[in-house]
Amino acid sequence: MRKLILLVIPFILFAEPEGFNISANVLNFDKNNLHFENGFYLDHSFGKIYANKAQFFNVKKISKLVDFELKDNVKLITNTNAILTSDEAIFNALTSKIKFFSTDIVTFKDKIKNKDLKITSKEVLCHLDTKNVMKTLNFEDIYSISFIENTILSLENKMNIFAHLAIFEKKENSANIYLYPKENDVCKFNYEQSEILAKKAKLDVNNIDICLTSVKGHINNLVKKEHLVSFICEKLFWHNFENSFSLNENVKVIDPTFGEIFSDHLEIIKKPKENAIRKIISRKNTKINFFTKTRSSLATDGIIELDHEKKRISAFSLKNQNHDLLYEDENISISAKKAILNYAEDKNIEYITLENSVKFKYKENKNLTGYGLADRIEYFPNENKIILQSDADKKVLFWQEDNSLKLSANEIHINPKEKKDIKGLGDVRFTFNLEEENLIHEIFSKYANYE
Repeated sequence: MRKLILLVIPFILFAEPEGFNISANVLNFDKNNLHFENGFYLDHSFGKIYANKAQFFNVKKISKLVDFELKDNVKLITNTNAILTSDEAIFNALTSKIKFFSTDIVTFKDKIKNKDLKITSKEVLCHLDTKNVMKTLNFEDIYSISFIENTILSLENKMNIFAHLAIFEKKENSANIYLYPKENDVCKFNYEQSEILAKKAKLDVNNIDICLTSVKGHINNLVKKEHLVSFICEKLFWHNFENSFSLNENVKVIDPTFGEIFSDHLEIIKKPKENAIRKIISRKNTKINFFTKTRSSLATDGIIELDHEKKRISAFSLKNQNHDLLYEDENISISAKKAILNYAEDKNIEYITLENSVKFKYKENKNLTGYGLADRIEYFPNENKIILQSDADKKVLFWQEDNSLKLSANEIHINPKEKKDIKGLGDVRFTFNLEEENLIHEIFSKYANYE
């Protein structure tokens, strides 16, 4: 028959003035020690503890805090319904720590915002706030939990972080889990089929924000298998399992079929419920090196948006900055405030439009360079064809470095495949007026000897 014991003695751990309930099949008192066998159960305000065997040591000492040991199928269920299971548990009153350990693994399960959290490890260490040993202890006094060796953190059975050490810390308005690898090793982050390596990881439990530091990884599940996207950065931030995550500081992203992106801040957005990237948005100092025959690139201190659904790249310089965006390849260099690049299924750039304060440098051949100003420019890289356009009250200006050609027109076409490879349309002049001369000189004198 199972025995129910009501303890009000002040020396037992977790004692309160009103006492607590312990039940066991067998109770033995040996010298200063209490032995519970064939099933031990403790019910207290902080939660419930189960074990097949339990032993409390030196229960006659003056302090309320005594050492205890639990064995065989140990289970702690807190009043918040978190569950910790292990083979054994030991409380050391001198160090104020409870150690849970198992031959195989210790398991911790909880719910955070209706999402399943699971942490497994070889050993779990709970640190108690017991500076005043006469204080009545509750579960809230556990201010830090350490998960040691072969630690795996899982959320919703979708996301896993593999580490050596995890520390769960609770403060007044925050709760965080910090994960660390062994020395000279890395933590491994898995989500579906993606894999990311990091020097450390942090999970904000209240907001379900994940932050990885010193990151290197690749994305399998967002693209086709043959289009593996890899990246490195200082920090990766992911919020609440949303379909996007951001890369920050010294970012480099490589898509072998498209190009490489360098940026201070970049966001990757996934199509909902699909294994494909929808958008890549970069902010601040960004440069894209396209894997094209002409070795083209696009750079800006503003914003670049790659929309894979529309097969379009949009780039903007910021209004409060003096820096223009810059497109370059082997044949041309163009700066402007705005750019649209359209690319084909194979991700080769087919058509480019730039507008607002357009300045360009064009290499007709190795010995001759042309310069010009326009309001808009259309460029076809595969054909090396250029169309320069002006607003109604302005002119396109084009000048060759050897002064063999000066051209002012409403529109100028440059096409090396035609006999007249440079021609003006509309109101055309082969001289510049004084205002045009001064404007060309002001802008391009630092690039060439314009006279």
